[in-house]
Formats: sequence, C-alpha cells, structure tokens
Amino acid sequence: MDTPSARSPRDPAAGAVLTTELARERNREAADRTLLAWIRTSLAMVSLGFGMERFGQAAAGLDGGGYSPLKTRFYGAALIALGIVATLAGMWEHRIVVAAVSRDDYRYTDRPPIARWLGAGLIVVGTLALVAMLVAS
Repeated sequence: MDTPSARSPRDPAAGAVLTTELARERNREAADRTLLAWIRTSLAMVSLGFGMERFGQAAAGLDGGGYSPLKTRFYGAALIALGIVATLAGMWEHRIVVAAVSRDDYRYTDRPPIARWLGAGLIVVGTLALVAMLVAS
C-alpha cells in the first residue's frame, strides 16, 4: 500500500503529499479566520443596532414625550437584522469553503460577493438613517 506515511522521507512524492496537506490545512484555518471576522463584524452591527434603539428610548424619556423613538427603533432593528444576515452568510460561506477544500479534486471557484451585498445593505440603512435625521431637523 502506497500511503504518505509508508513512503521514504527521501521520496519526492512524499514531499508533494505533505505540501498538499499543509496547504489544505492553511486553507481550512484561513476559512476559520474569515468566519471569525464575519462574526466580529456581525456582533458590531448587532451591538450598534441595540445601542441605537436604547439611545432612542433614553432620548424619548428625557424629552418629556415630544420625541418619537420609532426611527431609532427601525434603524436599530435594521442593523440587528443585517448583523444576523451577515452571520448566516459567513457560516454559509465557511461551510462551502471547508467542503471544497476537503475534496481531493479541489479547485478554486469564484463565489458570490456576499460581503459586497452586505456592504450595500449597510449603505442603504445608513443613507436612510441620514436622510431621516436631516429631515427631522
């Protein structure tokens, strides 16, 4: 049986197998780091959304009833939802990358630009919040 462990250390094929396995391990670890970055970004969006909603509640209490926290609640909820979607997208991408790297016939294939779509969603939420803030002034 010709397995990598049964080959001589001087056999060039043994080095190629080891190099390939190390490259696979680096790709798996890179996928894990990318997932952690997705989670970190999602946590920031959820935290900002929660903080925005709480700030709206506090402002309504200080204003004596003249301030409506509906806008901050809406935009806070939009950021929280975007954070949840980002987490799900990161987990989906991680699953696809790890499954692809684990196959023996692994070849890089282009994937959908998930981060670009989530960035566009964040731009939309931010633009709407800015417009609402400027109109309310």
